[in-house]
Amino acid sequence: MKVFPIYNEVEACVSKRDTTKNTIYVGTSKKNPYELAKVITTRKEKEVLKFGNVIEFSVSIDGVILKKMWFKNEEGVAGRYIKTFTKMDKLKSI
Repeated sequence: MKVFPIYNEVEACVSKRDTTKNTIYVGTSKKNPYELAKVITTRKEKEVLKFGNVIEFSVSIDGVILKKMWFKNEEGVAGRYIKTFTKMDKLKSI
């Protein structure tokens, strides 16, 4: 019997939903899993004083937002790239 020590449970962004979830499990098999991390990516439209109407994408791990990106909102579609916000440079490896 083949053992899969890592597997992902993905809830994809379908239709008009603006969130996707990826739960990463580790262990000896799918029947003996331990949750390692939950990665969530979101999309939302917001008004920003300096840039106007933007589309913001963010990614979080276990509820902590680590990175955001802003794009010009062009009728509900991400247009020109504006800016990236990140905490990745402040993190240190365990």
